[in-house]
Amino acid sequence: MKKQDHWNQFLQNCNSFQTTEELEQFFNLVLTPAEFEKIAARYQILSELIHSQKTHRELAKELNVSIFNITRGANQLKRITEKEKELIRKPDTCE
Repeated sequence: MKKQDHWNQFLQNCNSFQTTEELEQFFNLVLTPAEFEKIAARYQILSELIHSQKTHRELAKELNVSIFNITRGANQLKRITEKEKELIRKPDTCE
């Protein structure tokens, strides 16, 4: 079985949960605390880059991450469409 097949199974499993609580329990099962934090930080970086007007340096300081991580996120955003950026919701619309 290819890695892509495993990834698709993972995504289908994630999509099968009915509540945020179930999904969080699943992530707690499959992710280490460090992986959990890295994913959360990555999401926060992308969200801030899309929805705020702050400089990269301001974001790095505010989020307590390196400027390299901010730049890497900004470079990724340059490669995607506006519709794809809409997948990252504004912080005030997430619960």
